Amino acid sequence: MTSVALKKCKGQKQKIRRMEALNEQRQKKKVRWGKNKKKLTEEQKKVRAERLIESNKKKEERKQLKINRVESDNANILKKALDSIFNQDALHCLAKSTGFIKRAGGEITAIAFIYTLSFGFFGNGQIALIYLTGSLRNVFKIFVTPQALSKRINCKAGVDFLKETLQKLMRAQLKVGLKNTLSKTFHIFSSINLEDSSQVSLNEMLTPHFMGSGGGASKSSLKLNFIYDIANLVVLGIKITSGIVSDQANAVELLKCVTLGSLNIRDLGYFVISALKKIEAAGAFYLSRLSISTNVYLNRNDTQKLNIPEFLEKQMKNGNKSVNLDVFIGKNERFKTRLVAELVPKTVSTQRKARYKKENKIEPSVYYTDWCGFSIFITNIPTTMFSGIMIISLYKIRWQVELAFKNFKSNIDLDILKGTNKHRIESLVYGRLITIVTIFIIHNYAAHIAQDREVSGDKLTKWLDSDQRLKEAIIKNSLLELLTLLEFDILIVSKQKRTRKTTLDLLKAQFLKENIVQECQTTELCA
Repeated sequence: MTSVALKKCKGQKQKIRRMEALNEQRQKKKVRWGKNKKKLTEEQKKVRAERLIESNKKKEERKQLKINRVESDNANILKKALDSIFNQDALHCLAKSTGFIKRAGGEITAIAFIYTLSFGFFGNGQIALIYLTGSLRNVFKIFVTPQALSKRINCKAGVDFLKETLQKLMRAQLKVGLKNTLSKTFHIFSSINLEDSSQVSLNEMLTPHFMGSGGGASKSSLKLNFIYDIANLVVLGIKITSGIVSDQANAVELLKCVTLGSLNIRDLGYFVISALKKIEAAGAFYLSRLSISTNVYLNRNDTQKLNIPEFLEKQMKNGNKSVNLDVFIGKNERFKTRLVAELVPKTVSTQRKARYKKENKIEPSVYYTDWCGFSIFITNIPTTMFSGIMIISLYKIRWQVELAFKNFKSNIDLDILKGTNKHRIESLVYGRLITIVTIFIIHNYAAHIAQDREVSGDKLTKWLDSDQRLKEAIIKNSLLELLTLLEFDILIVSKQKRTRKTTLDLLKAQFLKENIVQECQTTELCA
């Protein structure tokens, strides 16, 4: 045998000896433990059983304390808010006032109709009417045909009933008002309002009622304009229009929701100088992207407008990556505002140009190409409150409304509206919106008890749909039990803590880094 083979053989023998010694030690321990083991006496068994019973009793007491803690003022406020809506007597009165119920003893009751149109479609937007009638039979002991249910869905009185229920629910959510980590961090704002819209394609036979925007899309589409306060997780406004209606036409909708000291963030589609002036006049703050077609002047009386890309390029020649100054916008308005701009990476600039070419089927102009190299914002938030870096970081929160729409479409099937009857489409939309606002109310509570964790809207919606939790809580009036379970499962519905921080994490970190404590100054500005 070679020297290498001998060494290998010797190593294997040593390994075998070590394993044998280890097994021998384990065997001795087993024998020793077996010799010392004694059988329990009847008295000892009795004592052990009593201890086990006592331990289980304490566990039940701790569990009950947990339940009692959830059944606190906050949980009861939430329950009261939803009970005021999904109450059989209250819904019956509302159904009579809207003409949905005209006589006593009708087949489909008010609570059954709301439940079917809202939570019956939750988790399955394409469910057939025959299965919904089966749900009516099993839950409410109501026996109707799919044709009879379809007739009720397709009537105007049903739409009016659902719409009034939604408006009443939106008013009820304002009474909850629980604080969370985001509302506590940005307490200098009374609310942080986001606005955006989303389109849903419809059957082309609905074109006379819901005209589409044309192009390659359907000739008929519906636009949902949505406003919500992300700090307090409250839906402030919902408007349904034809798809052809522009976002600028809805720019004044936000003014109904503006309150003293609120921050209002919107995309370019809503850019209207007159609306910005009204927001400022109301003692509120705005933050918006700057439209490329807007005239910008350094001084109120200047006759020559700025070439923004050229001006920003000169300002950033000395190694500056951002610009922060007061300007005047509008050819006639000359509205004073604060302009904040930053240089973007080349990859972002390339993506913007590619998107423009894809959407408009033409090459972008030289001016637009230069414009793509910057992100440009305007705001009336003073420099004494936020730096330019903070303004840029703050605008990124607008992406949360995009995530909300994604949640609505993927989990609540808001974009699945089948039918050719105008009232049917409206009934389906308002039914789903009732579900959405209900989930927002529960999200408010979840964010409140989650403390420093960020609750995921997507995970929470899936959790409520799982095992039909939300449906059961509404129909059985067991909301407190649902909230108890939610507290135990709060980690399941929260975003995982990871190395890559979320947008809200980065925003809060930037806020704390700048050590902004400007509550007194904000009060003076809003006064």
